[in-house]
Amino acid sequence: GKAPAKPLRLMAQEADDLPAISALVQDAALRASDLSYDPAGRHFTVRMNRFCHDADKGVPLRAPSVLRISCVTAVKMRGLDIKQGSLPLSLLDISLEALEAPAVVLNLHFAGAANRDVRIEAECVDVLLLDLAAPRRAKRMPEHF
Repeated sequence: GKAPAKPLRLMAQEADDLPAISALVQDAALRASDLSYDPAGRHFTVRMNRFCHDADKGVPLRAPSVLRISCVTAVKMRGLDIKQGSLPLSLLDISLEALEAPAVVLNLHFAGAANRDVRIEAECVDVLLLDLAAPRRAKRMPEHF
């Protein structure tokens, strides 16, 4: 058989690097409790089960992953509350707005209710996407709701 997919490790340190990471996290499944902001450490972390759009078609796979955004100066949540820990979420994409260079705003957009997103202000683009283990079979294909 074919060798299993290697766990992913990608960094974005420029605006041009971000679309690749955004595409890889599309349809990631998580719960509100998987979102965490550490103001002292100045990073925002999203634990997720990343849907492997890059895998062979036919067998849906998900990889346990973490998205870490560093150099964070402020976080605003709209339409979500981390206290609703079990609320299921599906990450649609990550968009970027330039502020006074090199500062940026990263917007995490979630499926479901309108205006369900996280706005993250950062001193610069410093994003890491890391698979914690090899992908495994997903229960089903992503559904947009």
